[in-house]
Amino acid sequence: MLNIPEKYNTLKFIGPTIWDYIFDEWRKGEEYQKSWQEHWEERGYASWNEWRTAYVAPLQPEKLEWFLYEISNPTEILPEFYGVPSKTWVEKAYGGETTKKLKDIAHLSIIAENEKIKDIIKNFPEETLLTAILQDDKIILVEGMHRANALVNWNLPEPPKSKVLLAITEWNKEIPILGSSYKNK
Repeated sequence: MLNIPEKYNTLKFIGPTIWDYIFDEWRKGEEYQKSWQEHWEERGYASWNEWRTAYVAPLQPEKLEWFLYEISNPTEILPEFYGVPSKTWVEKAYGGETTKKLKDIAHLSIIAENEKIKDIIKNFPEETLLTAILQDDKIILVEGMHRANALVNWNLPEPPKSKVLLAITEWNKEIPILGSSYKNK
């Protein structure tokens, strides 16, 4: 169990988990989507597995201790999470910073006008798993940016009835820029 900062006190601890489970859930959510297939192919990868393994490699996630939590109030708490520290998000949403709070980028057109995010709001999954690291007092996503931003920008009258889970590990090093090892930069 991690020492979760008080500002995230509504996270409900479920138990330990392993990277293989997290990676498999991630694959199930993305591998079948045509837009992601185009994404990995244009970056020079032959498969989803090859692409995402390279993307997350700087974290060496298989060597980390992972824990599973349930996010009971995702539309309220996710604005306090920090965005994925990936090459693309750094360039397009963070003004060159490594990450920013989701609430501080929610108004940007890359988020607010993003068709993928709008579609997720309309059809949010019944259950979903986000992945993050805990550094000092920050929860920083490493996977799940579109779904998280859908919840931050939730504009429907009813809150989502979905079960939102969080796989998280402690990170005490400098935050790496994910996705910077693509074959076709």
